[in-house]
Amino acid sequence: MPYRHAHWFLLAIFPLAALAFWPGYLATIGTAPLQMHAHGVTATLWLLLLIAQSWTIHTGHNALHRALGAWSLALFPLFLAGGSMIFLGMAQRYVEAPSPFYPMYAPGLAWIDILSVAAFAWCYYAALRTRRQVQLHARYMLATVLFLLPPILGRLAPILPPLGIGGPEDFWKLGIGFQLGNAITAAIAFGLALRSGRHGRPFFLAGAAIVLGGLLFQFLGPLPAWRQLFAQFAGLPPMPLALAAGLAGAGIGYAGWIGGRRPIAREMAA
Repeated sequence: MPYRHAHWFLLAIFPLAALAFWPGYLATIGTAPLQMHAHGVTATLWLLLLIAQSWTIHTGHNALHRALGAWSLALFPLFLAGGSMIFLGMAQRYVEAPSPFYPMYAPGLAWIDILSVAAFAWCYYAALRTRRQVQLHARYMLATVLFLLPPILGRLAPILPPLGIGGPEDFWKLGIGFQLGNAITAAIAFGLALRSGRHGRPFFLAGAAIVLGGLLFQFLGPLPAWRQLFAQFAGLPPMPLALAAGLAGAGIGYAGWIGGRRPIAREMAA
């Protein structure tokens, strides 16, 4: 099984995430909106799941590893539902403009979210479908973590003195920070792909999706037509949207699980 010590690296994400989300979420957790709780809880549970999956398979607890894999079929739809709530909340704050941050960045960040969630879903589907192919299965599952890194690294970027934020007049620097987070994550993904040799496809696809998300953030996010369309999403009802995302997640999980029962095509194992 590859990546014997992956769980230790995944554990290291928690203090980084706590530092990154302290000002905007953890410090005001009692008054944070429901969509932030939904996304925060499901993302945390997903990371804990991958840590447990890595530890169990490398310590000989194979039955528990398989049981946790089955539980992921329930967690994944909840993760997508939470992600849809974040998207909706971002659109609402773009319209309400409680801070200059949202008119500046919400439409662009929406593209990063769309690409990240779509690629996350593909990696999970492929992980289920290749669960009998150890090298690919492990890499597809670990690739899902990469999509959690850009929001963390982007929020940590202002720690660097040149990107420090003293007030709204410095908000233009946040765009640089977001792209720096994308660039670092993409570099990690492509580095892992190169080290994986012929099994590097999961990490390469993750890196490509992160690069594409950064390009859409930069070039499509500011377009007036997209900003007008994005504002329309603010009027969507939250519960039906979350339910639709959850049902889509259940369908993706089911398709991957059923697909994994059949022989894997040669190109999937390459």
